[in-house]
Amino acid sequence: MYSLVGGKKSEMYILLDTNVTAGYYLPRSLNSQRAKDRIKNVFDSVRSGESSHFFYLPNFCVAEVFSVFMKHAFGTWNSHLKNKGTIDTRVYKSLVRQFESDIHNARFIYHYELSRYHVLGINLVAPIDHYYRIRRGKKRVTPMGTFDHLLISMGVHLAHIHGRDNVVILSTDDRLTDILKKCSSSIPAATIRMLHLDHVEKLTGRKFCPRTFPQFANLKDAPNKVMTSIFGQWPLPVGKMPKVYRWLK
Repeated sequence: MYSLVGGKKSEMYILLDTNVTAGYYLPRSLNSQRAKDRIKNVFDSVRSGESSHFFYLPNFCVAEVFSVFMKHAFGTWNSHLKNKGTIDTRVYKSLVRQFESDIHNARFIYHYELSRYHVLGINLVAPIDHYYRIRRGKKRVTPMGTFDHLLISMGVHLAHIHGRDNVVILSTDDRLTDILKKCSSSIPAATIRMLHLDHVEKLTGRKFCPRTFPQFANLKDAPNKVMTSIFGQWPLPVGKMPKVYRWLK
């Protein structure tokens, strides 16, 4: 378990979703100002050395971050950019260089490789996703993609390694955090049997139960008290920042 030093946790292992990571370098990729501010606080606290929290980023999310940059640079037809326009090629290249520098040799963000354990671990997540009608937005009721299942599975694996209370998934995806909330809740035993989750431990090495899943926070709407519970204090302290390229327009 982590000790509290001056009211704050000494370290948390943070599994980053693509939207959070891309939103740090390119805030225009997010709509929520609250999420933008919180992402900046967490990243700047770690980068400035005021926090010792550790960033993990799945390797497929690395590819997705690059793709977000490309969308904003070249997607002139994309409806997501309707009122924003594209970014200049020089901005795009600078964002790529900064991100590449930050993930190179885990300088700032650890490039977390997908493994067979993570693939097996989707058996803990996908049945819940496909059984319950979890909304994405007000009208869309569609299951998550496999990458989202894998992201949660990677979080489960990290919780096994570091301890559940020491790991948090940060996202701005309502559906992903709603699935995590469901997995971390009390699900009827009959439903667990129907979804074959009572046998999943033989396959994954992890029992399906709330404590198997890591902590999580949707940075758009998680209450400040939840952020404080996770990190020991909120907002996080930020010290003198080194030079870092982000596009804020």
